Amino acid sequence: MYNARKKVNYISYGITKTGGYRHEYFLYKSILQFLGTEQTSGKMFRKHKLFYNIIAYFELLVWAFRRSNADINIVTARTSISAIIRNWFNKKDVWIVMHNFDPNDGKSTLLKLYYRLLFILLKKANHNRFKIICVAPFFLDYFKIKIGIKNTFLFPNLFDTNFYKEFRKSEKNRWIHLGQYSSKNDPKIPLLAKRLSENGYYCYYSTLNPKEAKSYKNEYDILYFNSFNDYLNKMSLCICTLALTKINEGWPRLSHESILVGTPIIGYANGGLGDLLKESKSTIVNSVDEAYDCITQSLLVQPNSSFTEKYDLKNFAKYTIQICPN
Repeated sequence: MYNARKKVNYISYGITKTGGYRHEYFLYKSILQFLGTEQTSGKMFRKHKLFYNIIAYFELLVWAFRRSNADINIVTARTSISAIIRNWFNKKDVWIVMHNFDPNDGKSTLLKLYYRLLFILLKKANHNRFKIICVAPFFLDYFKIKIGIKNTFLFPNLFDTNFYKEFRKSEKNRWIHLGQYSSKNDPKIPLLAKRLSENGYYCYYSTLNPKEAKSYKNEYDILYFNSFNDYLNKMSLCICTLALTKINEGWPRLSHESILVGTPIIGYANGGLGDLLKESKSTIVNSVDEAYDCITQSLLVQPNSSFTEKYDLKNFAKYTIQICPN
């Protein structure tokens, strides 16, 4: 019974507070609140490092193995096998947060083998202690139906919608937010930015890494914001934000935040991003040329207002009760 649980560990890694990290952390805090602080204690372990080679990754696996000793272990995908191996023969839980999965996103052969092994272990487990927690309906169906992991649950990105309302602007500048600077983006976005700049628009990416900040003269900037409020203020003054990722995206926090501050989204309906675009009734395109036409011809669709309330953080209990029932 979950109401007898005593210890919850959240095990993660990374050098910046990404959208994925914020989702995981809120899940961890929501689980503690749902289970009750008097009966449950929580501890967070975060390795402030990235892992680029086999030796370093082995270090991550060993580190995660040692810390996966709680009654409930909330882990990332790349630390999950360590946690599963440690807890295969006991009664402890491993809850794996999977923001997205795309077999064709350029993973190394070693990483492809890792995920294949992970999915085999999850399908062979004849109990409910090991589960996947995903962020979008697309991946709930993907893991349950296509991969065959029945023990999969949804816990979406949730937001304090009242906080974001304070940043909404009635007046917009001729600014285009190109989205988060990332290798996941359509490589044709810089060409789109160049065309837009030639037509009098200012274009910029945002980044969580200050080392990536750069100006490409009159084409576009890559901006690092010293405060979260600065990032939201800038985005709220834009005509739109782009979400043109070439992979099956999870549920981009930046795109959701853009909607919350009143800046419409133009995006590709891939993966969980497709769920976000359809539910918010945002503008869906299939190419950068279509995005260009939408911007220059003022064809943007304003987001559905009911969408914001659905994903307000006050709704966390309706999802946690599915993940940890009494």
